[in-house]
Order: sequence, then structure tokens, then C-alpha cells
Amino acid sequence: MIDNTEKQESNNIEERTLENLLKDLRTKNKWNYINVVEELNKKGITTNEKQIKKWEIGLEFPDLNTIYKLSEIYFVPSENFIIARNNSHTKEYNSIHITIIKWFCYLTGFTLKVGYIFFYFTIVAALIISLLYFCEKAYSV
Repeated sequence: MIDNTEKQESNNIEERTLENLLKDLRTKNKWNYINVVEELNKKGITTNEKQIKKWEIGLEFPDLNTIYKLSEIYFVPSENFIIARNNSHTKEYNSIHITIIKWFCYLTGFTLKVGYIFFYFTIVAALIISLLYFCEKAYSV
């Protein structure tokens, strides 16, 4: 008999991105990045903490061999990882500003939430400054 959490996860996998799936699985197991690196090393995949962070932010995606090993580590079907990876690609193609925010967060160490706030604050500030500049030019003529 399938309980409600399993039903939600099976329905939710169609919409999840790979970065969310990887982060959720890591935190569900109460692992840090080092634990994931160690588990992958045991499976023959050489990686580092920085690479794991890039996967969880969505800057890069693991190859198929690594996805297979991740599915073994987390006891999740590799099909779920493939579906989530395809969802991530679709999401990336639909919005370029998300990629810019992710790179900003990766380079600065900020969370995605802070990155979104900073990005949109910057846009609003630029619009206000532009408006003030053009108003000043209009009145000075």
C-alpha cells in the first residue's frame, strides 16, 4: 500500500528540477557535500564539493554515469533523475535571467533567494535612476 508521501513524490517528480531533487535527497539523508563526495568516490566517480554545489544550484548537470551512481547512493530510480534533468533544461531555456542569478549566487556564495532579491532590486534601482536621469534632461532643456 502506497502512503500519501509516496503519491506526492511520484506526482511531483514530473515537475521537479534536478537541482531541487539533489538538494532534497542530500538534506533528507542529513549529509553535507563531503558525504556525497565520499559516497560517489566509493562508487568510482571522482568529484569534489564545488561540483556538487554546482549541480545543486543548477549551473552544471551530472553526466549519465554519475546520475546512475547517484541513483544507487540515494536509492531512487535513475529515471527520476533523468526526468528532473530534463525539467531543469526546460526551465533554463525558458528564462535566461535565472542562469544569471545562479552564476551570481555561485560566485558570491549567496543563496538563490538573496540572489533573486538582489537581481530584482538592481533592476528597480536601474529603472528609477534612468527615470530620474531622463526627467532631469527633459527639465534642463
